[in-house]
Amino acid sequence: MTIENLKESSTIIKSIIDQMVHIIEATETSFLYKKPSDEEWSVMQIACHVIEAVEFWVADLEALLIVPGAKWGRNHEHVRRLAAVEENYVASVSTEQVITRLQSLISLTKRALSKVQAEDLSKTAPSYNANFDGKPLSFLIDHLIVKHIESHLGQMVRHLEKVQYQKS
Repeated sequence: MTIENLKESSTIIKSIIDQMVHIIEATETSFLYKKPSDEEWSVMQIACHVIEAVEFWVADLEALLIVPGAKWGRNHEHVRRLAAVEENYVASVSTEQVITRLQSLISLTKRALSKVQAEDLSKTAPSYNANFDGKPLSFLIDHLIVKHIESHLGQMVRHLEKVQYQKS
């Protein structure tokens, strides 16, 4: 990742979030909360996960800019990650709330990415997740923010297709 790629990341993130918002706005509410199967998340669970995850990774990114080399990250059992997709919690969240929070991620990520300098991208640090240990800051940005939300946009589309197909 280069500083030029970093600047493009804000545009990509905005596009992905805008697409997620469009899906939520254009879809019958009941479909948004329906899980395709017991093992899969609903569109609203995916959206809540994206919100929590991006907020988490942006906070870690900003902290690493202040304290380079500090231990960062988490695993799949992190309590806030689990709480964000818990079915009773998600059922209590309105589509309007999710849309507002998704849209707030655009400015949140843009502000955080604007703080990153070219020399920061190659800095490494230990991680609480062994899979991320010693990865450069560019990995956190590219994989855990940009590609992560991009993959969840695709997941939203697939899951929505499944629940809409189940109705017919």
